[in-house]
Parts: sequence; structure tokens; C-alpha cells
Amino acid sequence: MKRYIIIGMSMLMLSSSLFFKEARAYNRDSKDFPQFSQSSKDNHQLYGYFFLDLFQDEIFQSIKEYYNDSTINGYATPWWQKYDMVRITQGNSHKDIKGFSYVLKITLLPSNGNGKIFGTDTLYFAVEPMRINKQNLPKNLPAIKLIKYDHKEAPTKK
Repeated sequence: MKRYIIIGMSMLMLSSSLFFKEARAYNRDSKDFPQFSQSSKDNHQLYGYFFLDLFQDEIFQSIKEYYNDSTINGYATPWWQKYDMVRITQGNSHKDIKGFSYVLKITLLPSNGNGKIFGTDTLYFAVEPMRINKQNLPKNLPAIKLIKYDHKEAPTKK
């Protein structure tokens, strides 16, 4: 009987030490988790960068086609629109937007490796999120479609 009590107590101590070790590991991991900003300006800027990363291929393709220049290899975000480089609105019944839920307005400064800024360009994309990860979509149902491209001369930084 004494033997069963000793074995039972040993098992209880072992399991409780494992439980507390796991609890300490969980608390440590949750402290290492990223902190989220409460600033709406920071969140809006990150949201803009997120969309630029998400649609980088489509953005570059549209810029290169507009300028017919393969040396374009980057873009900057407008310093005067630090928090408003990307805007979004719901799609409507406009003829170029049918079948798309959202319209993105993206303002960028396309450039090449020599630092030449080609202009201030605003690209308007119709986007349907339901089709983003789909494969083999028909050509008439793309996930993202350029619907307008506005170009202005390159700004001079003051």
C-alpha cells in the first residue's frame, strides 16, 4: 500500500511540474507575440504596404506596359501621401467594374535603378477577392483588372 502511495505521489508531482512548465512556456510565448499598433495612421500605412505587396506583380506589369520600358524596377510611395497611398472603395455598376467587389486606388512614383522617377502615377484596379487564390480562371474573370491609369509629371522634392 505504501508503495502505491509513493508511486501516486510521484506521478502527481511529475504531472504538476509538467503543467506549470507548460504554463510558463505559454506566458513567455504570448509576450513574444507581435504588438499591434493602436494608431490609425500606422494601421492605414501598413494596410497600404500590405496591398502593394499583395498586388506587386500586377502593379509592375501595369507600370511597364504604360511606359513600355523594361528598366522600371521599383517604385516609391509619395512622401506627401504617407498614409493615403492606397485607398479602397466598393465596386459599383460602372461598365468596367461589373463582377468586381472592390476598386483600389494606388498612387506611386515608378523608378528605375538609376533613381529616375518617371512620374506620379495613380492606378485603379478592380479586385474580386473571391478569385485571388483560384487557379485557371477564365480570361474574362480575372481576380484583379487595371481599369484606369493616371500619369502626372514627376514631383520635385522640396
